[in-house]
Amino acid sequence: MDRERIERIGRRVLLPCVAVLLALAVGGILVSTLGVSAWDAAATVVQAGFTCDPGYCNIGGTFALAAPIIFCALGAVVSLRSGLFSIGQEGQYALGGLAAAVVGYAVPLPLGVHPVFCLLIAAIVGALWGVIPAVLKVYLGVNELIITIVLNTVAGLLLDFLVNYPLRFEASTVGYTQPILDTAKLPLFDTSTKFGLAFPLALLAALGVWFYLSRTTRGYEQRMGGEAPAFARYSGMSSRGAVLRAGLMGGALAGLGGGVQVLGTNYRVIEGFSDGTGLTGLTAAILGGTTAIGAAVVGVLYAGITVGAVNGLQIVLGVPREIGSTVLALMIVFVAAQAPLLARLERFTDRRRANGMIDAGAPPPPPSPSPPDTEAPDVHRAGGWDDAASTIRPHAEEVTP
Repeated sequence: MDRERIERIGRRVLLPCVAVLLALAVGGILVSTLGVSAWDAAATVVQAGFTCDPGYCNIGGTFALAAPIIFCALGAVVSLRSGLFSIGQEGQYALGGLAAAVVGYAVPLPLGVHPVFCLLIAAIVGALWGVIPAVLKVYLGVNELIITIVLNTVAGLLLDFLVNYPLRFEASTVGYTQPILDTAKLPLFDTSTKFGLAFPLALLAALGVWFYLSRTTRGYEQRMGGEAPAFARYSGMSSRGAVLRAGLMGGALAGLGGGVQVLGTNYRVIEGFSDGTGLTGLTAAILGGTTAIGAAVVGVLYAGITVGAVNGLQIVLGVPREIGSTVLALMIVFVAAQAPLLARLERFTDRRRANGMIDAGAPPPPPSPSPPDTEAPDVHRAGGWDDAASTIRPHAEEVTP
């Protein structure tokens, strides 16, 4: 790996970290206005969200909350990297969780088989809901952004109707489904925090998505369909197939997020189950540079700040927990601003390097031309933090076979 590539990767990794630090700094200023030391607030958040005491393991609650976020983030990564700008993870998460709950209490199965079957049904329902915008985009040219916004609303209303009427538990005074059977529950490592098998499953899913996108032919086709649609089209790749697979896979992953939330934490679906977890996963995917590993790391960070804001800032220091939500929102704002800053930084460093070569008596290097249609792009570069600024934008080019 040459020096220039190392410098480029370093800048791509550094800027998201700077965005996080800036958001934390603004959060510290807001906390200071309430008469609380910013350092004390930060230490309290870390203590409440990322540590493990003998009596109570705080980080277990963080891992439990992070599992569904990571699944939804991975669904967003697959969609965005494939050129399908889908923000429908919220609806896929909600319906996947509802499907897992219904199978969990209505279909008695042996221990060990039951949760696997529930998660399979959750993935199928999420995939079917997620492929709708992909089909409409491929065959009718409908904007997937608008469709997924509408589908999120439809899924939330449909879930509330089902848990209040046909699927409502008769013994309840509020809308929620019957509790799932014990055979359908995911194993727990810590019952006090609900930390269990859901988090390792989320990490395995992150590794699987990373391997698929970076080490398989199908994954390469999907990345090229999103990053270089013209190259993919002229190379004979099926852009339609890539978009349809992205809808199916992204929906299945988000549906699994709802499934692990029901089987590992809630054990039922209540009215309002669609609580923003899918959108949180989408923002984690963007902040993580639309990479599987980055999305998983940010998912844990999001969960830790959320748990720390509730158990630390609000309970211990009396600071409103909305401070934590503000910090998370500012992270997205600063990450969105990094693309133009990164472009300017690269132009500045290239200019400095060229001036240095001129002063040394060597001619400046010519600008790197775009690869011709017959030349494949660098596979190793097309995946990772290098594409954080280029893969979160939808491609307006028409999808053709």
